[in-house]
Amino acid sequence: MPINEYKMKNIIYAVAIMVFAGCGTSNRVAKTPIADVGIAITINSENSSSVNFVNTDYFKFRLLDELEDFQSVNFILVDKGDDPEVVLNINIDNFVLWPRDERRSRRTVSRRVAVGTDAAGKPIFQTVSATVDIVQVQRRSNARFVANLTIKDQPPFNFQRSFAPSYNYVNTYVDNVYGDPRAVDASLSMARGMGIEPLDDDFLLILANREMTRRLSDELRKYYNNKAKKNKIE
Repeated sequence: MPINEYKMKNIIYAVAIMVFAGCGTSNRVAKTPIADVGIAITINSENSSSVNFVNTDYFKFRLLDELEDFQSVNFILVDKGDDPEVVLNINIDNFVLWPRDERRSRRTVSRRVAVGTDAAGKPIFQTVSATVDIVQVQRRSNARFVANLTIKDQPPFNFQRSFAPSYNYVNTYVDNVYGDPRAVDASLSMARGMGIEPLDDDFLLILANREMTRRLSDELRKYYNNKAKKNKIE
């Protein structure tokens, strides 16, 4: 291939790449930017002593993460004195985290396992047994949330509702195996080890996510989607 023709083809390829890149950039620029909306979240827990062991700032940020899912706006956490567009007041009237209950039991299990084949090629089975220590950890929790959501508008948007969720954490696992481990069923074998138990903060967030955060997120989504449609019509 002559040198000039080779250079010409490289120039054509470079121009094509620049054109496609420019088209992609123009498409990205054409998208409507997501609006930033300030939101203030206040947590009140005067009647719930269990909340004293909870990091309420951590709870706010985790709550905001849940509320932001699939929203048409970008929520920014601000203080109430910053004149936010959205104000969410949550009163935790009752958060009860029951004591941890751990129970141990010992069980003897047996299974028939294949250990080889006979002269005819048929499997040979042998019964093996073992004794296992089974641990069950349980911790109950419940709470009552009163949520008050206000959005600046004419007239102002307001949603208020109480929620009373409950959550029971249960974890069953095998602690020790004495004997032939092949006797332990696969479902029990996979449950070796204690695992990670929820902390106090996690329990409160799980309770909030049972219904409250989903409902609040739906109300915010409906409001801002309707607002966007109204602005397009106008």
